[in-house]
Amino acid sequence: MSIEITPALVAQIAQLSRLDLSEDELAEMNGHFEKVLKFVESLDRLDTDDVDPSIFVRDVSNVMARDELRPSLPVEEILRNGPQTDDGFFLVPRIIAEAGESA
Repeated sequence: MSIEITPALVAQIAQLSRLDLSEDELAEMNGHFEKVLKFVESLDRLDTDDVDPSIFVRDVSNVMARDELRPSLPVEEILRNGPQTDDGFFLVPRIIAEAGESA
């Protein structure tokens, strides 16, 4: 395998995905990741030299939905999806330094 799946890598991916997994779940995910990578490697071995990259299995075109005016979700419901809120806004970490500061 080109990427070694380690328990530390699985734990890091879980943390980045904001998943709170138990040790058993992390071990199980380790096996799933290895299976996925093996499958992707098998796809890499396929000969696709004569395959048109723009080919589609079905004849499709862009299907556009009608624009219809509908009420949106209540602000309170939307704000429940964020980790921190204040006065109707999501609070996020600052990512831009002030003028004169180094990032």
